[in-house]
Amino acid sequence: ALIHQASAPHTAFTMLLVLTASLSLLTPPPLGQAGPALPRRACLAAAAAAAAGLHAPPAIAIGESLMEAAVSADPLIVRLKQAREGIAAVPLQADSGDWAAVRKTVSFTLPFLTLKGYTGESVKSRAASLKTEQAKATVLDQRSALLVSLAKLDKAAYAVQIGKTPPAEASEVVTTSVDDALAAMDGILAEF
Repeated sequence: ALIHQASAPHTAFTMLLVLTASLSLLTPPPLGQAGPALPRRACLAAAAAAAAGLHAPPAIAIGESLMEAAVSADPLIVRLKQAREGIAAVPLQADSGDWAAVRKTVSFTLPFLTLKGYTGESVKSRAASLKTEQAKATVLDQRSALLVSLAKLDKAAYAVQIGKTPPAEASEVVTTSVDDALAAMDGILAEF
Protein backbone atom coordinates (compact mmCIF):
# COMPACT_ATOMS: atom_id res chain seq x y z
CA ALA A 1 0.00 0.00 0.00
CA LEU A 2 2.87 2.36 0.83
CA ILE A 3 4.53 1.78 -2.54
CA HIS A 4 1.31 2.46 -4.46
CA GLN A 5 0.89 5.82 -2.71
CA ALA A 6 4.39 7.01 -3.60
CA SER A 7 5.16 8.69 -6.87
CA ALA A 8 6.57 6.53 -9.66
CA PRO A 9 10.09 8.10 -9.73
CA HIS A 10 10.40 7.82 -5.93
CA THR A 11 9.28 4.18 -6.03
CA ALA A 12 11.69 3.33 -8.82
CA PHE A 13 14.56 5.01 -6.97
CA THR A 14 13.72 3.22 -3.73
CA MET A 15 13.49 -0.14 -5.48
CA LEU A 16 16.82 0.51 -7.23
CA LEU A 17 18.43 1.44 -3.91
CA VAL A 18 17.13 -1.70 -2.19
CA LEU A 19 18.20 -3.88 -5.12
CA THR A 20 21.68 -2.33 -5.23
CA ALA A 21 22.12 -2.74 -1.47
CA SER A 22 20.99 -6.35 -1.68
CA LEU A 23 23.32 -7.17 -4.55
CA SER A 24 26.27 -5.50 -2.86
CA LEU A 25 25.71 -7.77 0.13
CA LEU A 26 25.67 -10.90 -2.02
CA THR A 27 28.69 -10.03 -4.14
CA PRO A 28 32.02 -10.85 -2.47
CA PRO A 29 34.77 -8.23 -2.68
CA PRO A 30 37.47 -8.70 -5.33
CA LEU A 31 40.40 -10.88 -4.33
CA GLY A 32 42.93 -8.95 -2.27
CA GLN A 33 40.53 -6.15 -1.31
CA ALA A 34 38.70 -5.60 1.93
CA GLY A 35 34.96 -6.15 2.14
CA PRO A 36 32.29 -3.48 2.40
CA ALA A 37 33.02 -0.65 4.84
CA LEU A 38 29.74 -1.30 6.60
CA PRO A 39 28.48 -4.58 8.02
CA ARG A 40 25.53 -6.25 6.33
CA ARG A 41 23.11 -5.29 9.07
CA ALA A 42 23.96 -1.60 8.67
CA CYS A 43 23.44 -1.82 4.90
CA LEU A 44 20.12 -3.58 5.35
CA ALA A 45 19.03 -1.03 7.94
CA ALA A 46 19.90 1.80 5.54
CA ALA A 47 18.01 0.12 2.70
CA ALA A 48 14.98 -0.50 4.93
CA ALA A 49 15.04 3.09 6.15
CA ALA A 50 15.21 4.36 2.57
CA ALA A 51 12.38 2.07 1.51
CA ALA A 52 10.24 3.32 4.39
CA GLY A 53 10.97 6.94 3.48
CA LEU A 54 13.14 7.61 6.51
CA HIS A 55 16.29 9.68 6.15
CA ALA A 56 18.56 7.89 8.61
CA PRO A 57 19.13 4.32 9.71
CA PRO A 58 18.33 3.46 13.33
CA ALA A 59 22.01 3.74 14.37
CA ILE A 60 22.02 7.46 13.60
CA ALA A 61 18.57 7.98 15.07
CA ILE A 62 19.81 6.96 18.51
CA GLY A 63 22.74 9.37 18.41
CA GLU A 64 25.50 7.15 17.09
CA SER A 65 27.33 7.93 13.88
CA LEU A 66 27.15 5.31 11.17
CA MET A 67 30.89 4.65 11.38
CA GLU A 68 30.68 4.11 15.16
CA ALA A 69 27.86 1.65 14.53
CA ALA A 70 29.97 -0.14 11.91
CA VAL A 71 32.99 -0.35 14.22
CA SER A 72 30.94 -1.53 17.19
CA ALA A 73 29.35 -4.20 14.98
CA ASP A 74 32.69 -5.39 13.55
CA PRO A 75 32.70 -9.08 14.54
CA LEU A 76 36.48 -9.31 14.84
CA ILE A 77 36.71 -6.31 17.18
CA VAL A 78 33.77 -7.59 19.24
CA ARG A 79 35.47 -10.99 19.63
CA LEU A 80 38.83 -9.42 20.46
CA LYS A 81 37.20 -7.28 23.15
CA GLN A 82 35.51 -10.40 24.56
CA ALA A 83 38.86 -12.18 24.54
CA ARG A 84 40.46 -9.21 26.31
CA GLU A 85 37.82 -9.37 29.05
CA GLY A 86 38.51 -13.08 29.41
CA ILE A 87 42.27 -12.51 29.68
CA ALA A 88 41.71 -9.81 32.30
CA ALA A 89 39.76 -12.37 34.38
CA VAL A 90 42.53 -15.00 34.24
CA PRO A 91 44.23 -13.95 37.53
CA LEU A 92 40.93 -14.42 39.38
CA GLN A 93 40.49 -17.83 37.76
CA ALA A 94 44.03 -18.82 38.72
CA ASP A 95 43.59 -17.58 42.30
CA SER A 96 40.42 -19.66 42.64
CA GLY A 97 42.24 -22.72 41.24
CA ASP A 98 40.15 -22.91 38.07
CA TRP A 99 43.02 -23.74 35.73
CA ALA A 100 40.67 -25.29 33.19
CA ALA A 101 39.02 -21.87 32.80
CA VAL A 102 42.45 -20.31 32.20
CA ARG A 103 43.12 -22.78 29.40
CA LYS A 104 39.62 -22.24 27.99
CA THR A 105 40.27 -18.49 27.83
CA VAL A 106 43.47 -19.13 25.91
CA SER A 107 41.74 -21.49 23.49
CA PHE A 108 38.94 -18.93 22.96
CA THR A 109 41.46 -16.23 22.01
CA LEU A 110 43.78 -18.15 19.68
CA PRO A 111 41.51 -18.53 16.62
CA PHE A 112 41.05 -14.76 16.24
CA LEU A 113 44.78 -14.27 15.94
CA THR A 114 45.33 -16.53 12.94
CA LEU A 115 42.26 -18.37 11.69
CA LYS A 116 39.42 -16.85 9.70
CA GLY A 117 36.71 -18.54 11.73
CA TYR A 118 33.22 -17.32 12.50
CA THR A 119 34.16 -13.66 12.02
CA GLY A 120 35.54 -14.27 8.52
CA GLU A 121 38.69 -12.41 9.48
CA SER A 122 41.65 -12.76 11.78
CA VAL A 123 44.17 -10.35 13.28
CA LYS A 124 46.72 -11.61 10.78
CA SER A 125 44.48 -11.05 7.75
CA ARG A 126 43.27 -7.68 9.06
CA ALA A 127 46.89 -6.59 9.55
CA ALA A 128 47.58 -7.41 5.90
CA SER A 129 44.80 -5.04 4.87
CA LEU A 130 46.09 -2.06 6.89
CA LYS A 131 47.23 0.90 4.82
CA THR A 132 50.67 1.66 6.22
CA GLU A 133 53.56 -0.72 6.63
CA GLN A 134 54.19 0.64 10.12
CA ALA A 135 50.64 -0.23 11.20
CA LYS A 136 51.00 -3.72 9.70
CA ALA A 137 54.30 -4.27 11.50
CA THR A 138 52.89 -2.97 14.80
CA VAL A 139 49.88 -5.28 14.68
CA LEU A 140 51.95 -8.31 13.69
CA ASP A 141 54.46 -7.59 16.47
CA GLN A 142 51.66 -7.21 19.02
CA ARG A 143 50.08 -10.41 17.69
CA SER A 144 53.36 -12.27 18.18
CA ALA A 145 53.72 -10.91 21.71
CA LEU A 146 50.15 -11.95 22.47
CA LEU A 147 50.76 -15.47 21.14
CA VAL A 148 53.87 -15.82 23.33
CA SER A 149 51.94 -14.62 26.41
CA LEU A 150 49.05 -16.97 25.71
CA ALA A 151 51.46 -19.89 25.25
CA LYS A 152 53.04 -19.12 28.65
CA LEU A 153 49.58 -18.96 30.25
CA ASP A 154 48.52 -22.26 28.74
CA LYS A 155 51.79 -23.96 29.66
CA ALA A 156 51.55 -22.75 33.27
CA ALA A 157 47.92 -23.86 33.61
CA TYR A 158 48.68 -27.26 32.10
CA ALA A 159 51.66 -27.74 34.41
CA VAL A 160 49.42 -27.12 37.42
CA GLN A 161 46.72 -29.43 36.09
CA ILE A 162 49.12 -32.36 35.73
CA GLY A 163 50.78 -31.60 39.07
CA LYS A 164 54.17 -30.65 37.64
CA THR A 165 54.13 -27.10 39.05
CA PRO A 166 52.66 -25.81 42.32
CA PRO A 167 49.88 -23.22 41.87
CA ALA A 168 51.85 -20.51 43.71
CA GLU A 169 54.71 -20.76 41.23
CA ALA A 170 52.32 -20.74 38.27
CA SER A 171 50.54 -17.66 39.64
CA GLU A 172 53.71 -15.61 39.13
CA VAL A 173 53.82 -16.65 35.47
CA VAL A 174 50.11 -15.87 35.15
CA THR A 175 50.54 -12.34 36.49
CA THR A 176 53.36 -11.45 34.10
CA SER A 177 51.77 -13.19 31.12
CA VAL A 178 48.40 -11.52 31.67
CA ASP A 179 50.02 -8.07 31.87
CA ASP A 180 51.94 -8.74 28.64
CA ALA A 181 48.86 -10.19 26.92
CA LEU A 182 46.67 -7.22 27.86
CA ALA A 183 49.28 -4.75 26.63
CA ALA A 184 49.56 -6.63 23.32
CA MET A 185 45.77 -6.87 22.94
CA ASP A 186 45.41 -3.13 23.61
CA GLY A 187 48.05 -2.46 20.96
CA ILE A 188 46.16 -4.55 18.43
CA LEU A 189 42.81 -2.93 19.21
CA ALA A 190 44.35 0.54 18.99
CA GLU A 191 45.39 -0.10 15.37
CA PHE A 192 41.96 -1.39 14.32
